[in-house]
This record gives sequence, C-alpha cells and structure tokens, in this order.
Amino acid sequence: MILNALNDLYSRLADDSSYEIAKPGYSPQNISFRVVLRPDGSLFAIQDARIRDDKGKLRADKQLVLGEAKPSGSGINPGFLWDNFAYMLSYKKDDPKPERTEKSFHAFRDAHLKVEQTINHKQFSTVCRFLENWSAELAAQYIAEHPELDELTTGFGIFSIQGETKSVNEQYEILSWWDNREPASDATTGQCLITGAESVPIARLHPKIKSVAGAQSSGASLVSFNAKAYESYGKDQSFNAPVSEKAAFQYGTALNSLLNGPKSTKHRIRIGDTTCVFWTDKPSVIEDVFGIFASEGSNAQVQDENLRSKVEILLKQIQLGAKASSQLDEDPEQTRFFLLGLAPNAARLSVRFFHQSTVAELLAKLRAHHQDINIVREWDTPKGKRLADPEFPAYWQLLSQTARVADEIPPLLGGALMRAILENTHYPEALYAAVLRRIRADRTINYYRAAIIKGVLTRNHKQTISVMLDTENKEPAYLLGRLFATLEKTQTDALGELNAGLREKFYSSASATPASVFPRILRTYQHHLAKLSGGQKVNRERLVQDILADIPASGFPTNLNLKSQGIFALGYYHQRKDFFTKKDTSN
Repeated sequence: MILNALNDLYSRLADDSSYEIAKPGYSPQNISFRVVLRPDGSLFAIQDARIRDDKGKLRADKQLVLGEAKPSGSGINPGFLWDNFAYMLSYKKDDPKPERTEKSFHAFRDAHLKVEQTINHKQFSTVCRFLENWSAELAAQYIAEHPELDELTTGFGIFSIQGETKSVNEQYEILSWWDNREPASDATTGQCLITGAESVPIARLHPKIKSVAGAQSSGASLVSFNAKAYESYGKDQSFNAPVSEKAAFQYGTALNSLLNGPKSTKHRIRIGDTTCVFWTDKPSVIEDVFGIFASEGSNAQVQDENLRSKVEILLKQIQLGAKASSQLDEDPEQTRFFLLGLAPNAARLSVRFFHQSTVAELLAKLRAHHQDINIVREWDTPKGKRLADPEFPAYWQLLSQTARVADEIPPLLGGALMRAILENTHYPEALYAAVLRRIRADRTINYYRAAIIKGVLTRNHKQTISVMLDTENKEPAYLLGRLFATLEKTQTDALGELNAGLREKFYSSASATPASVFPRILRTYQHHLAKLSGGQKVNRERLVQDILADIPASGFPTNLNLKSQGIFALGYYHQRKDFFTKKDTSN
C-alpha cells in the first residue's frame, strides 16, 4: 500500500512544476563543474558551474541529468554524460586507489563509445573523441596548472561544446534516444507488484531515500534485500519482490521530493526519532496546514495571512464539529490523506506507521481527539515571553511530556500515539504511565500533562472528566487532589513562595499513599491558616471543610493506583487553575 500510494503520488507531483520532479530515467544532480570541449574533442577548459545563492555563497547548480542517482556501494557504475572527476577525467585528489579511479574512467569511456554509432550525434561523438584521447596524466597536469579547481574535484560535472549554449546532455536528439532506448539485454523482467504491468524490467536496487533524521546521509533503503535469508524461489536480491524499474523510480522520486524537495517543509515534520511525511491524492488545503497544526499547535506564529486563515478554519471545524466544507476542501469525502512515519535502521528505514483516510475522516478523528484532551488552559493569555497554551496542543508537545529531553522519548511511543489520534483508538497506556513518572520526578502538573491524563482516562477508561473544576465530582482521588492544591495555596498565601513547599516535599507521596501524608500536612495547615486574615481565612477554611466532608468516613485511602493518581493530578490541576481564575462578581 505504501509503495502504491507513493507511485500514484508521483504522477500528481510531476504535473506540478513547483515540485521539480524528474521523469523516469532522469534525476536532479548538483553540478559543480563543466568540461568544455573544442569541436575536435580536445579540452578547452574545465569551468566552475556553481552559482551564487541569495547570501552570495557559491553552491552547486541543480540540473536534470540522464540516469537516476547512483546508490552508494553499487560498485563501478558510470553515469551518462555526467559524473564526478574520477569517472569523467580519471582524477581524484590525494587518490588512495588510483587503479580503481582508472577503472572507473575506462568504464565511463567504454559505456559512451559503445553507443556512439547508435546515437549518431556530432556533439556526442566529440565527447567520445575526448574520452579516447584523455588520460590520468593529462588530468593531473591540468589540475596542477589550475589549482583553483581543487574544490570542485568532489562534485559532479557535465560536458559542453565550445560555442554551444546547451550542454551535450540537453541536446534533443540525445534526449530522444535516451527516452526510447531498449532495456539492457541482461535485464530481469517480470510482473510489477505495484502496477501489474507484465514483462517489464525489474529493479535490482531500489532508490535511496534521503533526509530521514538519523539515517545515513547518503540515503537509506525503504526496500532492500541483502542476504540469502530474504531470498526465495531461487530469485536473488529484489527479484523475489518484483517492482519495475519505472515504479521503483517513481515511488522513490515522490518520497524524496516530500523529504527534501523544494516543498519539503510543507510535507515533512519531525516527531522524536520519527520523520513523518504527509500528502493528499489531489491538491488540498490540508497539505498546507497539517504540518503547522501537528508540529506547532494552534498558537503557531504563522506569518502568511492566507495560511493563518486556513489554520483558523481548520481549528474552527475541529472544535465545532462543522462538516468539512468548500472553505477547507472542495471534496473532503473523496480526497485521500496519507501519513507515513519513517525511522532509521542502519542502512535501511523502518516504517513506524502508515495511515490513510479521507480528509473528512481525518477531521472527525482530530475532533474526537480534541474533545478527549480538552481541558481548561493553564495560561490562556500570553504573559511576558510566555505564549498562551494552545487550544489544540500539537502532537510533539504532548509527546515531549514523557521525557526530560527528546532523545529519551521511547521510540515506539510516537507511532502508537499517532495511530491512536488518527484512528480514534485507545491512547497508549505507556503515554499515561510516562507522564505520571515525570510528574513524580519534577512535581509539575502543566496544561499538556493534564490534557494527556484527561485524554487517557476519558478514552481508555470511560471516565467522565470535566473541562474545568467540577465541585460535584465526589471521586476520592479527585477530592484529594483538590485538597492538596488548597493546602498548598494556603501555605503560599501565608509564607510566600518557598524553595521547597508542600508540592516539592509531599506531592509524590500524597498522590500515591494519602493516608501517610494528609494527616501531617493538615496539622501544618492550621498554622498557615492562622496567618491569613478576614474573609480570606473564612473562605479558605470553608473550602477545606467542604472537600473533607465528601471524603469517605473511613478516612484517607492507604494507597492510590495509577488510574487514581491521574485523577488526583486532575483534581489538583483544576483547583489550582480555579484559584488563579478571576471570578465574575457582577451578580
């Protein structure tokens, strides 16, 4: 399904010039130099082909060349009318293996001479004459005379003819031959598992996928076979899972475009160790806003006014449950949405998750998620440099609450959480347990942690949790959380902010073994209460007594299980938020 969806995506991206998609048999390459030849095939010059970017820095010029990108470790594999110094000129700076460089040049030369008569083009023959007469000695001599070329020797180059405006690889006749050439006689043919096409050349090696965080910089394989254990029916390498060369090129090109193409920032997000790409089967507003929405939340500082408007429309439809309309997408019931999560695995890629649905289904699932985690915000307005808490927390903001730093987030937790959100299934219990561990470690119950706890208890355990303080909730754990927050606030009002107050000293034990803690802190509460004055003292004592009145006559529980500890945290969070919420006294 993944390869099929990416193969279908290729056609859509190829029709959109802004994605700069190469057609089958071609690839974009970073060109750093140009070998300029005289019409007789002698060398005129090796020129710097780099261009200056917006900052004035020289960088390689991305150009479309004949042939696909060469995977690393593919042996001697010459390009066609393009390659590096070793293949094109038999030269490598400080070469530790000159014999291999010479073999590379000979392979490049022989591959071109072999098809010279078939192509029968004047400029191509000029290149062949150059290759016949060139040598490693001439290359070394030329580079010695032009030391400024040293920094280009690791890049890719192309051929040009003196006085011609187009490079050799851009000539119409050569391009026409390339597009219509016969497959190699030794190519393995079969039926493609993706397209169903029969008797087509089967890809021996699949494309390298680049820009997956943590994977090899040269690229990693999504499909790869490298051992006898993965071979069957006498078919080695990838021939036992046949994908045509065309389909392999198309799915690889489409995926690489999403990961590192000119619009990759729109399609790619990073969550923990997982690199996620998303797309729709037709142009959709969801493609524009989902990345912002998933990675930055509803308080994202979007500069583009049009994009900000789209984000606001999406949030409104999620919050209000409005049926997806033409404001968001013309046909949300039919537009397909795809999300793919990839993680590094040595020279290969692991698929953490793959989700597909319609845009309308996606909106419904996001709304269900929003309803489950919806809780009063700790900071509903900005204060100083602190941003307001988002109405809809981003996925990564929830996941980050499970560990001190991103590197410590359990690798499989991200995929499990994403599946729960997009498929409206139970949230992973590991998420809940991890958040409680973090609360015990740093005694912090913030908006995101409260939202996670509420979401898990609501969806997984069918608990009814209110968005704001619920004074009618008689759950013992909830009451104890409220009581602890009230005792802490009384201490703060009496003594001011302390380096180690009740929360720092007693929260962990109070939420796990209340009977061993509350009698003690209730005694100190009397001392703190005595320091309050007037109506504040009366109101605080009334609140404490109201809470205690609903605690079972049997007294404080000996211990609270994990579920009850989460309810305790919500009672604490709700009560503290209520303390710092301005009350309406107009009535």
